[in-house]
Amino acid sequence: MIRWLVWFLVSSGAAVACEATGQRMGSEIQNAPAVHLTVNEIPLAQPFSILLTVCSEIAVSDMRVDAIMPAHQHGMNYLPVVTAKGDGVFRVDDMLFHMPGMWELQVDVEYKGQSVSYTFDIALK
Repeated sequence: MIRWLVWFLVSSGAAVACEATGQRMGSEIQNAPAVHLTVNEIPLAQPFSILLTVCSEIAVSDMRVDAIMPAHQHGMNYLPVVTAKGDGVFRVDDMLFHMPGMWELQVDVEYKGQSVSYTFDIALK
């Protein structure tokens, strides 16, 4: 019975336990590590910060963050600053959505030698 359970966990690609809170971001890559977004408030035309948590047994070497407004075909006017806090947690400062509407948060994570992209839609009024 225990051998069956171990085989199931190994073969199913079970996710690493992670104490992440917040919203899970989407990725088109199957079996990509989960990335969770935590944000308190997103003010209009004022800087804000977010936390991103990568749930992975493998250390993430790099993360890039941006946001665009697909309907307007433009992004943010400022470059956010990403700081690794350890244990897969990244703080992103200097985010600024300068106008209301639908924004798409875009996160690229370097994982196992490849870039894995994540997105999350944010409606700002």
